Amino acid sequence: MKINIRGRGIELTEALKEYAQKKIQKAEHFFQNIQQIDIELEVDKIKEQINSQVAKATVWLSGKVLHASEATENMYSSIDLLIEKIDKQIKKFKEKITEEKRREFVKEKNLLHKLNEEENK
Repeated sequence: MKINIRGRGIELTEALKEYAQKKIQKAEHFFQNIQQIDIELEVDKIKEQINSQVAKATVWLSGKVLHASEATENMYSSIDLLIEKIDKQIKKFKEKITEEKRREFVKEKNLLHKLNEEENK
């Protein structure tokens, strides 16, 4: 999994970069086929001071691209909330894939059962 972390309008300290990287690496626990994650940390000086610390992520999975954004008054809080959103989206995507595979398996099983019944007649 490739992780890119950029800062825009903010000095990207090593501590902030490590914090974001450590948090996002936990996403791989939920889904193994993550190709790349881009995280952009920015300070939006136009917005009110309350929600000026913005964290955005783009996640490339096998067959899907996820986007999320979170803004708070603290960059670390923005990162935490962003990771929660991404984790939730990844889990939802994984459940969807699992359910599709389950449905395909049931269809195949039913088809084989019908074929066996026809052969036995």
